[in-house]
Amino acid sequence: MRYVQKIGHISEPPAKKKWKKKVRYAMLIAYQGKNYCGMQIQKDAPTIEGRLMNAMQKYNLITAEEALKPNIFKFQRAARTDRAVSAVRQMCSMILDLDEELPKRGPDELNKILPSDIRVMGIRRATRTFNSQKDCDSRTYSYTLPTYAFAQVDELTNSAYRISDETVNEIDNLLKIFVGTHNFFNYTSKKEYTDKSCFRYIISFKCDERFLYRNELRKEDVEFMTIKIKGQSFMLHQIRKMIGMVIAISRGFLYRSDIQRSFESTRMDVPKAPGLGLLLEQIHYENYDRKFSKTHETLNDWGEEIEAKIKDVRHRLIVREILRQEIESQS
Repeated sequence: MRYVQKIGHISEPPAKKKWKKKVRYAMLIAYQGKNYCGMQIQKDAPTIEGRLMNAMQKYNLITAEEALKPNIFKFQRAARTDRAVSAVRQMCSMILDLDEELPKRGPDELNKILPSDIRVMGIRRATRTFNSQKDCDSRTYSYTLPTYAFAQVDELTNSAYRISDETVNEIDNLLKIFVGTHNFFNYTSKKEYTDKSCFRYIISFKCDERFLYRNELRKEDVEFMTIKIKGQSFMLHQIRKMIGMVIAISRGFLYRSDIQRSFESTRMDVPKAPGLGLLLEQIHYENYDRKFSKTHETLNDWGEEIEAKIKDVRHRLIVREILRQEIESQS
């Protein structure tokens, strides 16, 4: 077909925009949250997503408009993390131009642009409908703190404190009360008891490893303990308030019965533990992997090489910094 202008001259057909196939990707990231106001983009505030969008734009994965409005390319994070909270296996989903080399080269190239406290651990092709938040079965967090945080008021609350097995068992018994489905409206903000979204299911909640960390300044060892919690999903501040409740009971400021009472309709002022020790350990995709492992790479297991890098980043970038800051701040 010939295109004729009004003056009668023959013109060239308009250039067609080159079409590129779009596919959905899963991106696994880790970050030390101390310098950020949380995961989600906020205007005029440093966030993990803000830094990630900037790096993706510089690497020409997204446009400037998409960097400001991530919903354009269907960007979704699996879990929101609060100010100062870190993650070792945060998962993001997004739709980008098909690039067979992106899973191989993308992580290293993005990490060259990103600040050193945010790392892209891996990128994989996902199914066309994959949503990192909705397809997640459950989430596992850990909270690491000095054991003297659980000391009674009349006990030592310094580096010399060593928690007893009996006290650990008592803490475990308190944590078990949270397991199951409960109304957690007292463990978040701006929610009412009648709000059905306050019902959350806790799968497991228990004390994990105890270990010593050297305070080089004072030349003494401080005992720390990690608590792990797995649940379908969590609300803003929920985990930190659950930890805060258990600390308050252990120290003698609240009663064991206050946990059950906090699930009821009466408004309670539940103490909140600092964000520093909280770490998003893993987003679980058992159902997704079971359905699609024959056609797509799994999202729970990223292979020996990447899993080794994740383990290294967890210790070097995140946990070690949590311990160092805890020693410095005595939070």
